[in-house]
Amino acid sequence: MRRWLRMTGGLLIWAVHFVGVYLISSAADVWSSTEAGSARWIGLAFSIGCLLCVIALAVWLVRGRRVGSRAEAWERRVGLTGALVAGIGVLWQTAPLAF
Repeated sequence: MRRWLRMTGGLLIWAVHFVGVYLISSAADVWSSTEAGSARWIGLAFSIGCLLCVIALAVWLVRGRRVGSRAEAWERRVGLTGALVAGIGVLWQTAPLAF
């Protein structure tokens, strides 16, 4: 399970971020205006939290055991690529909230 978490952790965080921002926006639309300041701040705080999780995952992967098999090195590279894609995705989905 740890191997799968290393490889897909960033993408899982990105998926949680997508669903979370969608739910926050939907709730804001039902309870108030989509332009309400409080919903935007909640979305920004949630996005920052997800981005910090992606960064923590990347740090965990970088600081992982250097000496290992070729399969472990490959898994680490796949995980870092997924974390990079997830970080870009989180920033891209957060941009409408920030501006």
